[in-house]
Amino acid sequence: MHTISKSAILSLCMALAATLSAAPVRPEPPTFRFARIFTDNMVLQQARPIKVWGWAQPGAKVAVSLTQDPATGEKAVAAVLETQARSRTRRPAVREEDDGYSVTVRYVEKNPPKLTARTLETKAGADGPWSVEFEPARAGFQPTWIIARSGEIVIAVQNVLIGEIWVCAGQSNMGWSNFNRKDREATSADFPGLRYVAWDDSWYKPLDDINKDVSWHVCSPETVEKQRFSAVPYLYGMYLHRYLKVPVGIINVARGGTTGQTWCLREELDGVDSEIMTTVLREYDAETTTWEDPKKVEQIVADWEQACEQAKVEHEKKVAQAKADGKNEPKLRLPKKPGDPRSGWSPPAGLFNATIIPIRDLGIRGVLYYQGENNNFMRWTRYEYTFPKVVVSFRKAFGDENLPFGCISQPGWGTFGMDPEVATVAQGYAIVRDIQRRALAGDANAGMIATYPTGNSYIHPAEKLPVAEYASLWALANVYDKPVMHRGPTYREMKKKAGKLYLFFDVDPVVEGMINPDREPPSWLVLPCAREGKAEFLGFIIAGEDRRWYPAEARHAKLDGKWCLEVWSDLVEDPVAVRYGWANWPTGNMVGRNRLPAPTFRTDDWAIPKGMNYDNQVREQCSEVLKQLTLEAGKQVLDRKIRQIEIDLPILENELYLRKIGSEKQLITSKIKRMESVLDELEETDEWLSRRIKRDHPKLVEKLKAAREAVEALKAQAAEIEEEK
Repeated sequence: MHTISKSAILSLCMALAATLSAAPVRPEPPTFRFARIFTDNMVLQQARPIKVWGWAQPGAKVAVSLTQDPATGEKAVAAVLETQARSRTRRPAVREEDDGYSVTVRYVEKNPPKLTARTLETKAGADGPWSVEFEPARAGFQPTWIIARSGEIVIAVQNVLIGEIWVCAGQSNMGWSNFNRKDREATSADFPGLRYVAWDDSWYKPLDDINKDVSWHVCSPETVEKQRFSAVPYLYGMYLHRYLKVPVGIINVARGGTTGQTWCLREELDGVDSEIMTTVLREYDAETTTWEDPKKVEQIVADWEQACEQAKVEHEKKVAQAKADGKNEPKLRLPKKPGDPRSGWSPPAGLFNATIIPIRDLGIRGVLYYQGENNNFMRWTRYEYTFPKVVVSFRKAFGDENLPFGCISQPGWGTFGMDPEVATVAQGYAIVRDIQRRALAGDANAGMIATYPTGNSYIHPAEKLPVAEYASLWALANVYDKPVMHRGPTYREMKKKAGKLYLFFDVDPVVEGMINPDREPPSWLVLPCAREGKAEFLGFIIAGEDRRWYPAEARHAKLDGKWCLEVWSDLVEDPVAVRYGWANWPTGNMVGRNRLPAPTFRTDDWAIPKGMNYDNQVREQCSEVLKQLTLEAGKQVLDRKIRQIEIDLPILENELYLRKIGSEKQLITSKIKRMESVLDELEETDEWLSRRIKRDHPKLVEKLKAAREAVEALKAQAAEIEEEK
């Protein structure tokens, strides 16, 4: 029997034990330093109080200076370098410039704003924290230094700019750097005034400081290509930087595969009145409590060791059996090593604790959030409770109840053109988009940014340029009050008349400004249009009181003298509700001016099928319900298509033969072939039905035989019809 080596067990024990002290690392006694978000090349938020903080010996006096005077700044940097040389510090506080030849963009400012140098004094608290707060400053490209002194020790941060800071949070579509045209974008990404810092981390309790060393980077072809400057944050920052002509700082804390619950304050999650969240939080707290107890951790290690030994025994039996059977030897698969849930991948409040709380005192302009894909997978019911808390949490953390919050909704993904009966059962992306839309409705400082036309069958679509463009337009219009169009027409209200529904829309404010109050506007100015020009509208579905959905047609119309969209279906006599773009990958093609997509929406408030997976029993129950709903939806699809054919075919024949060809013979022959086809199904091709007719309905068999003879006679008579010359 094989055994696990003592060294392997010792290594695991040490690794597990190390997690018990994995809380924010702050040397004891604390060394004199800035908070880790303060590094060379950073950006400070303009027009906001500038708070600088860090740690020192308890009770130590600290003097902090903010200056743009090169002599003062360079003297401080020299002192820092000298101190580092004496102490042989491994991580230099000041980045040394490369002496090699390079070419870069430079900014020429006319009448640049001047920053008056100031020095503020404070004293470190009992546990070592200190902070000062400078008055707001104007944006500019003049290099700035932050210098702090405590006794004989000097620390400094250089090449700082004052501009606009945006926090980018979410999951992989916010975190990934790959995108279409990156090969061309990267080589031209020469924007020294665009800066970024990126990291991700998770912890079960709020951290006072970032739990790892981070660095701000100057945007250049090299850093965009080699460093973690993700696609959407880079493109978003670039668009803002070029339009506003001020420095822009991007803080990207996205982590792939996260859910809404990890981007919330724990206190907000605790206040959710839901069995789902109560269960999730209770179980998570039980797990983390276990890992705070060294004896329980030792038991976890012992259980894992025993499981590994058992796996080896079972493997040896399988190997012996395989040899006896002349088969290939199976691979040894050991149980997964236990992991510390306190630093889990996406636990409740985990990423918020480790990435947002440590920088909560930093002035920022707003938050750009791109998450929800992972709540598609049987987690959308939980998202109903967590997503609204995401917005609240960011605003509470940064102490600004009006903090701008831009939410990028999900791009298209999955199966394109899915039947609406099936799509309305459990299309997670559609539900997630709807949750975001409802949560942000009426919030003047937040917006849902529609991106569904940018998707494809891959969950990480590469088309990131329009995503960042739509997001930047939202920010320019709503945060910076710039005269740019930022959205397509947005659904406002619905009216009903004579078996049809009429939808009214609000247009972009810039478009609204184009309307002459003394002249009736054209429909294409105030209503959504098809992306493809005069094509038919796609993506609409309609339902009656039975809540059964059908594909719908739409066109520009007027009701009570007002432009609107008329929506109807020949199969729904008394419609009561409409949805647009309700699918993982919507077929919707509505756009406004500048081809900006109209956001997806629904007019109903009907209950959504539940998608929950917080324990095995609940997951199985939800899966079974969704399975049955999907089967029923498939039957409805077939029924709807048959009913639609019955309506469409006579119309098609009439248009094809009488109006365009004018042939009575062809029309009669076509209809006789339809009768013949139905008889074929009853007598033979529909095997299930034809067997039962022959077995249980002998009189019907005789009638069908007579009908067949009549059809044959009709065919013969039709063949004798002479075409008109």
